[in-house]
Amino acid sequence: MLHHPRFVAAFFSALLLGALPAHAQDAAAQGAPAQDAPAQEGPAQDAPTPEETARAAETAEPATRPGGPSSEEEVRAQLAALAEPGGLTADQAAARAVETAPSVRRAEASVRVAEAAARQAWQGFFPQFEASFRYTRLSDIDQPDFGGFEIGDPAVLEGATEAVDDPDARFLWQQLISGLSSTSESFQFPVILNQYAFRATVTYPVSNVLFTILPGYRASETAAEAQRAQIRGEQRQVALRAREAFYELARARGTLVVAEKAVEQVEAHQRQVQALVDAGAAARVDLLRVQAQLAQANVNAARARGGVALATRALQVLLHEEPSGSLRLGEDFSQTVPPPSESLPELTARALDQRPEIVAMQQVEEARERAIQADLGRRYPQLALQANLDYANPNNRFIPQQEEFNASWDISVLLRWSPNEFGDARQRVETARAQLLEVQADMARLEDAVRLEGAQAFEELRSAQLAFEASKVGLHAAEESYRVRFDQLQAGAAVTSDVIDAEAELTRARLEVVDAAIGVRLARDRLDASVGE
Repeated sequence: MLHHPRFVAAFFSALLLGALPAHAQDAAAQGAPAQDAPAQEGPAQDAPTPEETARAAETAEPATRPGGPSSEEEVRAQLAALAEPGGLTADQAAARAVETAPSVRRAEASVRVAEAAARQAWQGFFPQFEASFRYTRLSDIDQPDFGGFEIGDPAVLEGATEAVDDPDARFLWQQLISGLSSTSESFQFPVILNQYAFRATVTYPVSNVLFTILPGYRASETAAEAQRAQIRGEQRQVALRAREAFYELARARGTLVVAEKAVEQVEAHQRQVQALVDAGAAARVDLLRVQAQLAQANVNAARARGGVALATRALQVLLHEEPSGSLRLGEDFSQTVPPPSESLPELTARALDQRPEIVAMQQVEEARERAIQADLGRRYPQLALQANLDYANPNNRFIPQQEEFNASWDISVLLRWSPNEFGDARQRVETARAQLLEVQADMARLEDAVRLEGAQAFEELRSAQLAFEASKVGLHAAEESYRVRFDQLQAGAAVTSDVIDAEAELTRARLEVVDAAIGVRLARDRLDASVGE
């Protein structure tokens, strides 16, 4: 029996699929019977004839097989089976991932920092107000005497004025003598030990507003706009990662569906072969091969379930959800994905115009240029207006000093220039220009990356669409091949290995259809993301 042509073909087909145990494969390679295959006695040791197989097939339980040629409706039904009513769609997954992404929250915090810097720069347009209070305690000192001289005895002078007969002249003499008597007394400036002073100052930097503050404020505003564009770029990246995780879960679900369907198909095939063996129309080794195929199909189904669990957890992590069972998918994968309406050059031009990363880099470049203008303004002399209001006790502008509060004010025009600040500004300008060159180089590199990413996404979508069309043709061929092989087995014109090979090919074709359909949607999302949408 081992040298029968149909048995040899079936056995080596099993070796290619890895369906038999290792020791059975070794035994077959040496021309010896496998240890796991029990020896057949009597007529069962010889391969059944086609007539015997046909007679046994008439009484055997019919197995499940494709009911006719494949069609577009059958492909759509296979893809639609992945969706559940009320399940999660790719758009919903992307939106929920963006809402909960830590990287997006960090980008939003960076925007608030940039906006605070812009508000701080805006304060430079207003006059600078300053108020202060000062208390001073002075040490006690001895003041010198001022004035004082002797004019004689006042009583004698008074008597002399009485001798003047003219009343007006006598009055003038009396007033003169009285005045001289008062000035003859010495006097001192008062020593005020406690001094209090309130001062209010207003300064407006005229030249700095034009040459430094205004360019600096514009640079801060542009930097804030760049951070806002970074938020949009981060949201795009997070959404794309969520969509990729969503489609990986869909691919895992599709693999599981195909694997479970393959198990059902092999089980039906096993029942058919079992009936043939019981009727003596098939060798027991054929049944062993089908049993090995069923075991492998169960292993594949178990691996597919593990892949679904891992893909589910990966998507839950991106959505920041607790591991609470499975996620239902509501995406209709049977819907046709339309091709892009624009050519690759048009898509590339649109990407260079609206990609958030490009926009952010352009604004960073503009911010660097305005920062250079602000640093150049530091080299010029600084012109400022200043006004002071003093309310002090004593006020030094009032002489002699009195122990009371008095107010005074002054207005000044200040013009200052420092060679140290000139040198510092020069170095700042050189640093800012070097940073601008870095940004320009990064911009050129980013544009090249955007062009390459767009071309890759465009070609990936076109290849994915061709692969999907080819997979539908392959599925149709695999289903027809399986149908023919199954009918031939029923008629005794084929061996079990032919049906096993056809079943394996049909399983691969189903997987390729699911994988290609999901690949088209993922490629379209990547193309949209490369454009900046």
